[in-house]
Amino acid sequence: MKRFLKSVTGSSLFDDDESRTEDVVYVQQGAKTYTINFPKGEVDTKTTVKDLRLSVLDALGLSHEHSIKLLFSGSHLKDDAALLKDFKVKHGAKILCMASKSKLAPPPSASGSAGSSSRNTPEPPKKKIIPPMEKIELVRKHITGTVLPLVEAFEANPPEDQVKRRDEHHRLSETVLGEMLKLDSVDVDGDDGAEVRKKRKVMVKELHAILERLDKVDKPV
Repeated sequence: MKRFLKSVTGSSLFDDDESRTEDVVYVQQGAKTYTINFPKGEVDTKTTVKDLRLSVLDALGLSHEHSIKLLFSGSHLKDDAALLKDFKVKHGAKILCMASKSKLAPPPSASGSAGSSSRNTPEPPKKKIIPPMEKIELVRKHITGTVLPLVEAFEANPPEDQVKRRDEHHRLSETVLGEMLKLDSVDVDGDDGAEVRKKRKVMVKELHAILERLDKVDKPV
């Protein structure tokens, strides 16, 4: 499937032209937004998450082995075989992307044998296991106590300069996205899985509503 990729700035992302010959999906990553074009009518019929993911990697100049996370309307698009239409992604949809940084292995010790090095290296502290409901509550507290006041301040007094306004929009959006990813990692397979899923769903909707509020402010004055 042939795709055309380019970075876009400035003009409205959701202009629709009935004479168009392609479907367009907009992908926001950091301070940039990229357009990804598919043949007309394919985004909401046959395009898969993998098709989109590979196109995004190409747009970002990353190898196809690189890890990225794609989110749309509070859903994490992580099943490569799933169709975009399963997530209600259509022409003109805006996808949020988070690209992870490659982790390099630490260099080997310059002195001493491997055996003595392993004996002298202290064991890392055990990571505290946080119960699922507590994880969701931590996200809620961070959003209500820290993020929402910043969003409300942005809504009440957005920078007049478009570049500064978009920078603040991207900064706040990525903060909210980070909290969404925390929710995505919550284990919902335990004994209280049904209640955890319910509470997580409510929190995801709240975060998505915040993203929509930010998008309304991120418009030319």
